[in-house]
Amino acid sequence: MSIGRPPLHVDVAVVGGGAAGVAAALGAAACGARVALIEAYGFFGGTATVAGVQSYCGFHTRGEQPRQVVAGVGQRVLDALQALGHDVVPIAQSSGNWIILLDPELLKRALDGLVSAAGVQPLLHCRVAAVEGRGNRFDRLLCVDPQGMFEVHAAQMVDATGNANLAALAWPGRMRPRRQAATLTARLSGLDPARAYGRDDLRRAAADYQQRTGMPLARGNGGYFVPLPWSDACWAMMVDVELPDCTSPSLARAEMQARGIAHDYLLSLRRCVPGFARVQLETTGPALGIRATQHIVSQRDAVIDDVLQARRHADGIARSGWPGELHPRAGVTEYHPIAGDDWFHVPYGALQPDADGNLWLAGSSIGADDVAFGSVRVMGCAFATGHAAGVAAALSSPGRRAPLQAVQHTLIEQGALL
Repeated sequence: MSIGRPPLHVDVAVVGGGAAGVAAALGAAACGARVALIEAYGFFGGTATVAGVQSYCGFHTRGEQPRQVVAGVGQRVLDALQALGHDVVPIAQSSGNWIILLDPELLKRALDGLVSAAGVQPLLHCRVAAVEGRGNRFDRLLCVDPQGMFEVHAAQMVDATGNANLAALAWPGRMRPRRQAATLTARLSGLDPARAYGRDDLRRAAADYQQRTGMPLARGNGGYFVPLPWSDACWAMMVDVELPDCTSPSLARAEMQARGIAHDYLLSLRRCVPGFARVQLETTGPALGIRATQHIVSQRDAVIDDVLQARRHADGIARSGWPGELHPRAGVTEYHPIAGDDWFHVPYGALQPDADGNLWLAGSSIGADDVAFGSVRVMGCAFATGHAAGVAAALSSPGRRAPLQAVQHTLIEQGALL
């Protein structure tokens, strides 16, 4: 294939501009590496901006006295938000978990500033079509942007796609399914703050939806609604759908189904929930929230016993303080708490596919069994594992992955909590 454009040469190519990707890029750049950050959309933020999940989960442990378990690049993002006037104080949820609410537009601005200041090469509106190299070592990404195809040449690569998409391009035969329901988020505006509503009102709305449409709402409890203090809107998690894979037909079917449910359910919310009579569906998504459809085994996966026993490891490179939260089917949520509302270590091997080479895993792409994945996939922990993957990539050399101790030392120097 003839490509007229000259290739871009960098030390580290990071694919995916969400929490893990931004952290990987900033961590690698702080080590002096030349870094490209490749993102399919026109902005960074990943799940928080692309899928409309307006909160950071996993920066703190759960319980009455939350403890911060993620700092480093993640803290730099919080500091940048705060500098823009955004409150980053954690808010307690009825589940006992603590979240940091997000204004996605301010987050986009904060991330733009951090990426630019770090000297990272942003490649927005850019997708990776193929990974090229020999054996388990890859040195070229075939990328596509609105001007056509071009190559990115890199000594090290980081998969921060959220669904191990880069690993799937590299080793399609080694991917394994991971079935997690997908969620279409929404932002509803026009709520009446003087009218209180409760869980019974939401269940009544779900029952009304079923009576009108003949179909049950997957979230039979009516959904999860969080008021956004800077507006008259709320962030709504109310539509779950099944997603067997990320092929275009499956995504199209799930996206269209979810949007239809959201609009139909809005009528039931107006009819049944106090304060929702004039509510408007301001925006959905803008894309379906994909937790996972596939994964790849790493050299040392995070596992269920890490969660249930709050294990510490000598080779720990990140902390995870969010319980194992699984969505095995649409409308079903299972929690596996961390022992003592504590945190556990993500091992260094979870960032490395079960093969020698120069591809690193970050965020939701790291090696983990299903229960551990339910913890490490959230954006707080994604900042931590992305930071570690970026540092490890920057410190590695051809044919030799960076030694654990060097990675841990550098992460601590860059403010990470280990």
